[in-house]
Amino acid sequence: MQKTLLIFLIVFIFSVQAVFAEDYESLYNNAEPLGTTLYNDIDPFEDEDSLKYAYNPYPLFRTSAYLYFKDMTIAPGYYSITPRKLKGKDYILFKQGGKVKFIIPAAKKEMTPLNFYKANIPERKKTKWQKFSSAVSDKFYTTCIKSQKMPPPKSFIKVDADIIYIIVTIYYGEDKYIILFRRTPY
Repeated sequence: MQKTLLIFLIVFIFSVQAVFAEDYESLYNNAEPLGTTLYNDIDPFEDEDSLKYAYNPYPLFRTSAYLYFKDMTIAPGYYSITPRKLKGKDYILFKQGGKVKFIIPAAKKEMTPLNFYKANIPERKKTKWQKFSSAVSDKFYTTCIKSQKMPPPKSFIKVDADIIYIIVTIYYGEDKYIILFRRTPY
């Protein structure tokens, strides 16, 4: 009885993994590259973000392995990641040195779960003096608005590895973007 239950459990686990692998395969195949490039490889909305936010709103992503998306190869290094809606679809811009190096389509876009950032990003510990001074400055800036700039949206990047794919999940503000890369080139 226990052997049959164990065999059934193993078969079930492998079938569930196969379903997820097929889902990744269809998401990867349905993701279409932009097809065009940006003028001088410059993000057209970067100036608006610089004026709107108090400091750089883009999360930094470091990769130590080559990432392959269809005919593109992303070399190891540091990239600023920017989610954008271009031509009605969601894309992730990989920037390096202020220039857009790669434009990767988001395979899936969802809403960020409630309290996700509180659960996954630790709060910075402050001394009593830091708590007092930040409370005073927050009160001062809410009473007398000195600048119209606001803090950038919270962000979090998570990387998972599958047998065939590397799944990069980007939480940016209220949105969650999933990007799929292959482990080996075509």
